[in-house]
Amino acid sequence: MRKLIIFLILISQFCLAKSTPDISILTCSPGDDVYSVFGHSAIRIVDANFDIVYNFGVFDFDTPNFTLKFITGRLKYQLGIQKTENFIRIYSSENRKVSEQKLNLSQQEKKDLIRKLNFLYRPENRYYIYSFLEKNCSTEIRDLLIENEVKFPKERLELSNRDLINSHLRKKPWLRFGTNLMLGKSLDEKSSRFQSMFLPKYLKQEINNSTLDSQNLVNSEKVLNREKSKEETDLRKWISPIVIFSILLLVYLLKFSKRFELIFTFSIGSIGLLLLIMWIFSEHPEVKNNLNILWCNPLYLFYIPLIYKKQLKKYLPYILLSMILISIGVWITNYQSFDVGIIPVLIILVLINVRNINKTGYNIG
Repeated sequence: MRKLIIFLILISQFCLAKSTPDISILTCSPGDDVYSVFGHSAIRIVDANFDIVYNFGVFDFDTPNFTLKFITGRLKYQLGIQKTENFIRIYSSENRKVSEQKLNLSQQEKKDLIRKLNFLYRPENRYYIYSFLEKNCSTEIRDLLIENEVKFPKERLELSNRDLINSHLRKKPWLRFGTNLMLGKSLDEKSSRFQSMFLPKYLKQEINNSTLDSQNLVNSEKVLNREKSKEETDLRKWISPIVIFSILLLVYLLKFSKRFELIFTFSIGSIGLLLLIMWIFSEHPEVKNNLNILWCNPLYLFYIPLIYKKQLKKYLPYILLSMILISIGVWITNYQSFDVGIIPVLIILVLINVRNINKTGYNIG
């Protein structure tokens, strides 16, 4: 495969001097897996002798410590090259639509873009550190087009980057809950048309709206494969976070259990500790300054001796109750948005803290 790719690059370099290839932007619809839920973008180069795709979204699941590197922002992505027919076959097998926007570029502009792509594909250049907002498969294409003198609008939007992300997660409530839990307050700043292109959907949209040398950037557009209709089910709305956590709230109200409080506060404290570790050690700027840590607080880990041995003073539940009130204020003022699924969680935490302040009795069951 590597020899084939090198051969294709050599052909592309040779053909630059002989003919004018077609250059297109490919946009793939979202998939079902976590890494594919926001869609994908790539660049297609077509000539009489070759038809290849430059893909900035290549990563290796077998990378040592894959999860740790991804969480800490040290996972390397790379520019890859593959035959277009193989690229389309993969996305067709996942029932994902592949759309093509053929660019209206001059011969010199095409040569410059292809030379830049081949320069980036060199072993010393092809790897980059992934950033959700600033450096991914879509932003790399956007920035290449900017180098080719394409002008993109930068008007501010009424939506935040979190709003743009959540618009892709309406049918995946648990993924939306987890995403909103992990992303910090920087995502709540108003986005712009330029910034929105970190998502393939908006890159495609802005390319359609852009011009180069007073001409439309897109010459033509078409769909390269067929997407089968997907059967939607209403089951997911009945197992969404707000429903499940509301059931837990009802269970707690029916039977105030020391064991329930222990498991619940340990879970909240453990997640809060993870948020703190990501805030401190991750190089992803999107997970820093995450005020979910106010209500999802690592201090809940100290509830174990409070509940069972009563070794701590009342100040712990007072502090945690205050943190919940502050987090509600943060939410109301839109300083940082939280997922609606945390509402029953907040109620449970308030009840636990109030009960520990009052030292009411427990059922051991």
